[in-house]
Amino acid sequence: MTHGPTAATTRRLLAALAAAPESSDCPAVTALHEATGNIRAFLTAADQDDIPAIPAAVLHQWRCDLDRHHQDLEHNHPQAWARWRVPGTWLDSHLRLRSLIAHEVGKAYWDDIPDIRYDAIDIERYLWGAR
Repeated sequence: MTHGPTAATTRRLLAALAAAPESSDCPAVTALHEATGNIRAFLTAADQDDIPAIPAAVLHQWRCDLDRHHQDLEHNHPQAWARWRVPGTWLDSHLRLRSLIAHEVGKAYWDDIPDIRYDAIDIERYLWGAR
């Protein structure tokens, strides 16, 4: 059984999953650095202002951005993709974040919810599975 997360904990864990990529000359990595920097900045500001929810449209945009840059990395820079697509890397964190976001966006769509409360995101289950 998981415990209900607080909004602050969820925001901070999401920001941690949006880890900055390693420095690289690869354009896809540079794009991911910018995209995840924007995600972290948004979540940090939301945490400072104790914002209780995030618009589903914002999460959808993040998912689209991550999808686009991950596909670019995988298809156009396969050596870089293979190097970082292992557990514990920044790319592993990004893929977990993208999966979590996709699930939340899907739920919001089907339930017709415009804003997703941070404390309603079962981040423990996403990251560590049901216990």
